[in-house]
Amino acid sequence: MRLFVAIDLGEAVRREAAGASRELRRRFEGTPARLTWVPPERMHLTVRFIGEVRDSEVPRLAATLAPPLPLLPFDLSWDGVDALPTAGRPRVIVVRALAGGEALHRLEQAVSDRLVQAGVPPEMRPYRPHLTLARVKDGGGVPFFEVLAGFEKRIFGSDRVEAITLFRSAVSSRGPVYEALQRTTMDIPERDSRDSR
Repeated sequence: MRLFVAIDLGEAVRREAAGASRELRRRFEGTPARLTWVPPERMHLTVRFIGEVRDSEVPRLAATLAPPLPLLPFDLSWDGVDALPTAGRPRVIVVRALAGGEALHRLEQAVSDRLVQAGVPPEMRPYRPHLTLARVKDGGGVPFFEVLAGFEKRIFGSDRVEAITLFRSAVSSRGPVYEALQRTTMDIPERDSRDSR
């Protein structure tokens, strides 16, 4: 089965992202670009993609991720839409994760460290957190940055990040279906947070 670790979006951010998707879809209508839009219920922030694993390995991975992460919860804000990569042919349209980025990178590192202990190879590419709105099948020569004009400063709100979720991704005729397998909270003892000041 295919697994990944992600942060669920709050309803307010999900609602804003869904609205932006609807507006952008209208802008791309009638152009030769072919895009696959992510339904609001599938929107999430990937912390770490694990990939295909044998069913027998899932309990060990889940057990490795189960203990609370020794990190403080934090606020993560979402602001602006981009087409990535910014040079060359765009592959995805995304919402940028801004304030809270440093804490998010610490969270990604903590999760990755645990997964390495469980035998999952480390991710060699740098972590670039974002919320995917659409995947580009064929850009069709469309000037994406012109189509996205005005969205680069759009504010999507913020989320309180207090946990991660281990998800299973299954293929269906309607696209991928995500099943939450386990939720891991972030919890640092109060005395530790005082001592670290």
